Amino acid sequence: MTLPPSLEQHQPTIEAELHALLDASSGSGLPLYQIMAYQLGWVDKQGTPEMGMAPVRLYGALCLEAALLVGQEVPAPVASAMEMLYNSIQVHEDMQVGSPHLENRPAVWWEWGPAQAINVGDGLHALARLGAFRMQSTGATAEQILKSVSSLDSTALRFYEGQFLELTFQERIDILESQYMKMAEAKYGTLIGGSMALGALTNGGDDQTVDALRRAGELIGVAAQLTDDLRQLTSSPGTEGPAARVLNKSKLFPVVRALETATLPQKRLLGEVYFKRVMEPDDVAKVSKVVDEVGAREYTEAKAKELRQEALERMAGVGVSGAALTRWEEIVDYIMGS
Repeated sequence: MTLPPSLEQHQPTIEAELHALLDASSGSGLPLYQIMAYQLGWVDKQGTPEMGMAPVRLYGALCLEAALLVGQEVPAPVASAMEMLYNSIQVHEDMQVGSPHLENRPAVWWEWGPAQAINVGDGLHALARLGAFRMQSTGATAEQILKSVSSLDSTALRFYEGQFLELTFQERIDILESQYMKMAEAKYGTLIGGSMALGALTNGGDDQTVDALRRAGELIGVAAQLTDDLRQLTSSPGTEGPAARVLNKSKLFPVVRALETATLPQKRLLGEVYFKRVMEPDDVAKVSKVVDEVGAREYTEAKAKELRQEALERMAGVGVSGAALTRWEEIVDYIMGS
């Protein structure tokens, strides 16, 4: 999908700040920083600059767009901090789930090994915190900076809570909808909610506004994940990308719903699939068939729409209206891929 103009306008600002942040720390010339630049999409494995467009900096853009809801300033350092945090998480997650590719090229752990990937991921997290401290140059107070760093670290911790839960779900078939939602809010909602809260917090938003935007972002993240879960089941089994989360036994929301509502024979079939040592591409079709039979697909679609509406209502509740609300409706639809 085409990036909404409201997010597109922030890309050059974020990109410039990311370069400044990495350049300020890479004076030692260690290849560690070259690998970080690789993760950020700037160079290839040999360190040669990439000529294509930089990746979309979604979380930094959400941070800046949320900041504009409470003030006119654009706190670029915290936007770069959110992007560094996201890339730190991505490096670790690629390794945890054994994904050899990051978009259209090898993941860091696949090229440089797990040990160095840990260094790169942890280093990017450190840069994220340093990015927040760069707010000194914008005239931010010590209290604002400390709150921003605290918010950043809380976002990271909450994400890893969700990641922990999702990994524990892989070998289980007794997951309830309420358990899935707790995991999804932590893993998939927290980066969006954290980005929106951080932008508002940094620009002087009051506690009510910051909390409302954080919660709205969490709901948006879960809604987007539900729609992505559906895409996972309807994509072509056996391909490397789309069906990967099915094949690694991640409990997608439609599957969780099916496990709760299926008949005993249907549950046995799902159990046979998920208790296999290794799932095969043909198993995706079996899972998808049960999902359709119990109406879990329609239920998931309805749940995603419900969460989307609740998120927008929470934003409206703190004064987001008119053109600003329309802008955010476009942003939400982009995130949800609709």
